[in-house]
Amino acid sequence: MSQTPLAVHLILLLGQICFASLPVAGRLAMQGGHIPPAGIVIVRMTGGAIVFSLIALRRGTLTIAREDVPKLVGCAFLGVAANQELFIQGLARSTATNASVLGATIPVFTVLVAMILKREPVRMRRLIGIGVAFGGAALLVGADRMSTSTDHVLGSVMILVNSFVYGTFLVVVRSLSNKYDPIGLLALLFLVGIPMVAPFGIVAWADAPPLTGGDVAFLAFLIAVPTVGAYALVQIALRRAESTLVAAYIYLQPVFASIGAVLLLHEELTLRMAGCGLVVLSGVWLAARSRP
Repeated sequence: MSQTPLAVHLILLLGQICFASLPVAGRLAMQGGHIPPAGIVIVRMTGGAIVFSLIALRRGTLTIAREDVPKLVGCAFLGVAANQELFIQGLARSTATNASVLGATIPVFTVLVAMILKREPVRMRRLIGIGVAFGGAALLVGADRMSTSTDHVLGSVMILVNSFVYGTFLVVVRSLSNKYDPIGLLALLFLVGIPMVAPFGIVAWADAPPLTGGDVAFLAFLIAVPTVGAYALVQIALRRAESTLVAAYIYLQPVFASIGAVLLLHEELTLRMAGCGLVVLSGVWLAARSRP
């Protein structure tokens, strides 16, 4: 059996539910035309920085050693600034199908980077589990229907680059995750990341129409759930689990996102969706049972 505690798996599961709410809530938020993609990024970044900083200050964990500052800046760029900007901008320029399929490559890049950097040993069961889960995720979102239109190429490339960037982040940040309080580390990552995305956000909001009450509610949700909740849960899990296991759980996002689409966007629940969801869950189970 896996030596990773059950509580860690539950944290990872809840974290993916939070992350999976982003494409559904984000699409609903942008439908009114009042909230620009770059505007979502700067709001999530600022809101996350405020919440995490307040918690970290109260706990007295908003500190970092001088020798770790360069790594902090690099991780802020990879895991917060570039990750959020590339995904939202890519989603706005591509299709939901392209984004789902290409976003599911994050665990593949995580394993590749971890192997190249020799941070984690190669485990066949985990590789098989990742392969099974990827196949289920690709079938779920319809990889056979991915658009190759030139209109979507830029967005698809941005999503793919984001997958590599976030996969690299999961590997590199673990050394900091083992050393610092997860909330304090997140606060610093978000604070450092704000100047990196601020120019895009300021320009986007300058041309945006006035916000409605519904727009404000969507932005509040995007801060609370797919930002504060999701990042906090994943960061906590990274202290107790290998980065490749954390990445394997990302394959659950298309499943949860599909459920959200059925409930909130009134899409039809099909046998294909249910079957592929079981395949994804089976792959994650295999990866999770890989012995440390």
